Amino acid sequence: MAKEDIVDVLKESQKEKGVIEIDGVRIKVRPVSALLIQEITSHIVDPRPPLQPNPDKDGRMEENPFDPTYLDELKEVQTRRALATSDTMVMFGLELMDGLPKDEAWLKKLKWLEKTGRLDLTSINFDDPFEKEFAFKKFIAATNPTIMEVTRASGVSQSDIDSATSTFQRNTT
Repeated sequence: MAKEDIVDVLKESQKEKGVIEIDGVRIKVRPVSALLIQEITSHIVDPRPPLQPNPDKDGRMEENPFDPTYLDELKEVQTRRALATSDTMVMFGLELMDGLPKDEAWLKKLKWLEKTGRLDLTSINFDDPFEKEFAFKKFIAATNPTIMEVTRASGVSQSDIDSATSTFQRNTT
């Protein structure tokens, strides 16, 4: 084995663990605190079930957890919790080691998707470096395998996260 080959093998074996490369951008995977995710998702409260008279109990008003509107609202809350969890994992779990790519082709593609009505970017200020980096992480770097790496690094399974967020009591005030 030539000296150059040995050096290449050593370099390959010493590659930094927890680093992923996407579109030429090196991304360090960092663990995310399960308590942080719990805290963030706890602020998204379940809706209250509507009341309806129960004819079997002299018309006494009782919660109706099977009301279709309530069930739709509950699904919306679950979606908001999942998005908040995802945003937290992206924000804290992905570190761009070399900053944003110099080529902004990714941004042009996102803007085109917005222009064609397929993506809403109105909440992102692309003049703010932090928000621009978050947009890159969220829409480009946060692939399913990348997020699974963050989840693995955090020592938390998705079912653990789902279970933890479901334990929060709805706000009754």
